[in-house]
Parts: sequence; C-alpha cells; structure tokens
Amino acid sequence: MARESRALPALLFLALCFFSPFPALADPVPGPGKGDLTLPQGGLRLLLVPEKSPVRGLTLEGRKIPFFPFREDEKSGGAVRFRAALVGVDFARTPGLLPLELRLADGRRERRLLRVTSRSFQVSRLVVARSFVTPPAALLRRLARERKVIKAALSPPDTPLRFHRPFILPLEGRVTHDFGAYRYLNGRPMARHSGEDIDVPQGTPVRAANDGLVRLSGSFYYDGNMVILDHGGELLTEYLHMADILVRPGERVRRGQVIGHVGHTGRVTGPVLHYGAVLHGAHVNPMLLTGLLSQGVSLVGSGR
Repeated sequence: MARESRALPALLFLALCFFSPFPALADPVPGPGKGDLTLPQGGLRLLLVPEKSPVRGLTLEGRKIPFFPFREDEKSGGAVRFRAALVGVDFARTPGLLPLELRLADGRRERRLLRVTSRSFQVSRLVVARSFVTPPAALLRRLARERKVIKAALSPPDTPLRFHRPFILPLEGRVTHDFGAYRYLNGRPMARHSGEDIDVPQGTPVRAANDGLVRLSGSFYYDGNMVILDHGGELLTEYLHMADILVRPGERVRRGQVIGHVGHTGRVTGPVLHYGAVLHGAHVNPMLLTGLLSQGVSLVGSGR
C-alpha cells in the first residue's frame, strides 16, 4: 500500500497558490492561449473554486458538471472553504481543443478551452484460453447480461464527493499491462485495456483507494471477482480478478479498507489486480488519482 499523506490542508493551499486560474477567453475561436486547461489522453483534474465564488458549475461537450462543497479535513465539522468539480477525458479521445463553459450564479456563462494532448500507449500481446477470445454460444446470454449490469454500475448519479483525503494505490507491485494499451489476444485485436494490471503474489490484500460506496461486487466471466467503488462526482474505481470479495453493494468503505485479495479469476494469465478508474463515463488513468488533490487547479470566474 502506498504511504498515506496526512497534509491535505497544506496540499490544497499549495495547489491554490501555484496553479494559476485560467482566465476567461474573450474569443471562443480555438487557438493557443494561456487560458487553456491542458489534459493528456486519459487525464483528469480536480477544479477548485472559493466557497463564495460565482462559479456554480461547468459544461464540457454538453455535459453539465456541478461543483460540490469540499472539506479540507476528515473532521465532521471541518470548514468548507472550497467547492470542487472533476474533469477528465477518455484515453481514446482525439487530441485537440474542447469547449468548456463556466456556469455562474446569475445564469451567465464564461467560455474556456480544454486542450487534450496525445500520449504514447503500449502494445500488449497475450495468449489466453480460446474461450476468452471466442466465447461459446452458450455464454452469449450471460455476457450480455453482465455487460448491462456493469454499464449500469459505471453510470452513477452525480452525487457530492465522498472523499476528502488523497487517494492511495490499492497495492504496490509491477505494472505489466499498461493503461490504454492496444491489446492482441491470441493474435486477435481486442478492445483497448482500460486500466493498469499490477502483478503481485496471490492473496495480497487489495485496499480501497479512497472513501466510497460499493456500487457493484460480484463474479463476472471476463473480469472475475470485481468491485466497483463510487467516490462521488461520477468518479469510480474498479478492482478486477480478485480471489475473493469482502464487501457488498451499498456498503460504505473507508480509504485503505481491505475489499478483497489478489487472485486469478476471469480473463487473466496469472495472479493480478486490474485497477481502473472511470469519470463521467470516460476511462481515465487510475495512477493519476494519487496526485489528484495536490495538483488541483484553482478556478476563478470573473463574475463580470
């Protein structure tokens, strides 16, 4: 497990001091400018505004994203000095400029840009049982049912953030199958890899990356024993291929709580944890979560 940070108020203060607000753009025509917010493919950011800011939400490509109260510490009476929203882009998003609008309390809007930059992705070639590449007809109904269940779990309501402390890694090990990798199974091209495969010995404890609500837990054909945690703000983390599951749907979990153990279930070649993250339906890099709070961006609406 990663070392836990306990300096959250200081991290937020540094984030607000050293990440400049990106000012409103007078002209919405795409082009270079210091007003851009930049994210790599699969990237995500925490946006912070002072509690008294006129900014109430933002719109990215037609999706409305609200700001929620954000506490600086874990004390139940912790003061709310900021509101926060999460923004991310899918690993398959084409690099370029996306329109971003701030929604102000008086109903007016301010236009911004989000610049998506390219990143390199691994090519992965694996050999697995033939049934995991071309499943028999008898399994098709089960697979369709499982896809529907997983899709519903990854489409939660946009609730307030459930976390206030930095994310941790669910375990420490060797990454063998990178996020966003182009996959070839038995020589056949397959869907890209949506998370990080971390190799560790069978039975290694898997810990919740942060506080959250169990959105899904169960056994699936491809994913094996899987847990999906909802951290609020439509941010979820996924834990696949475990040997067992120690939590149930609807259960609240705390950061660092053991939710299962590393196993060899589903479509894998050995003991491994597939660790994934989904934000607003976009697959984002789960390894960026540990820096989410310390790299928050201060966002100020002009209110003019």
